Amino acid sequence: MRSTLRSRMPFAPRRARLSAGAALAAFGLAGLAALTACSGTGSSDGRNTDGAAAPSDGAVVSPAPPGKYRTLPQPCTAVDLDSLHKLVPGAKDYSGTEALTYDTDRLVGCTWKGATPDGTSRTLTLNLTRVVSYDPSISDELQAQNDFDRKASAASIPSTPPSGSATTTTPSTTPPATASGTDPTATSAGTHDAGNPAGTPSGTTTGTSGSNNANSPESAAADLAPRRLADVGNAAFINDVAKSPKSGPTRTVTVVFRAANVLATITYTQSAPRGAASPSSADLQKDAEKVAVELQHKVEG
Repeated sequence: MRSTLRSRMPFAPRRARLSAGAALAAFGLAGLAALTACSGTGSSDGRNTDGAAAPSDGAVVSPAPPGKYRTLPQPCTAVDLDSLHKLVPGAKDYSGTEALTYDTDRLVGCTWKGATPDGTSRTLTLNLTRVVSYDPSISDELQAQNDFDRKASAASIPSTPPSGSATTTTPSTTPPATASGTDPTATSAGTHDAGNPAGTPSGTTTGTSGSNNANSPESAAADLAPRRLADVGNAAFINDVAKSPKSGPTRTVTVVFRAANVLATITYTQSAPRGAASPSSADLQKDAEKVAVELQHKVEG
């Protein structure tokens, strides 16, 4: 009997020690669970443990949609060859000189230069930029519009385009409201007097009003003043700058337009020899606008 008891006695303490170890392990697991509960990824104030604030209402801000256009047209083939012969007579190479860029999906350009025997030189330059917004809350098109507005502001372009509708030559004491609800004789309303550097009131347009004032120098100057264009792209303006250096008079006409998320700039310059008359503003503007329309079609595909 004693031998039997002695043979069993050594195992009793081992069971006791095993029970104590199990208790300690259970206690450790309980503590770990409590620690995890206290330091989890969420908290009652809606903040993550990394310090980033979580939306209190659970709303997710969606990024602005990408721009309509993902590529740009080849600039040196954007203008018809017949047009180039008229715009830049005497050019040695009508294939143009392509601008050096490192990302042709974002920025491209091309230039043509020509000179005629009478000493007149002409230069046509196209630049296209595909605008990309790096702010997820601003779309590419909105960023392009912001960039366009900055260019227009830098060129002091009036904020509204010409109305394009004929007006009476005799102003009334109570002029009817236009579509924008403004006085049609006001320059800020976008009439043909917008941007008139002389500030000469006109009230006339190129419409058939039967008045000789429609063809007056003041009216013609107002029609050619820097202004918004209503028929090119989503937004457009034209600028006209004349200079008279010692080498001879020079005139540069610039058209900038936006087509969705693409900004296009057409720069057309004509220089005359010393003593010659200043290049025609009307002719250069007409040609530059034609190029703008042609380029718009290339952008839109």
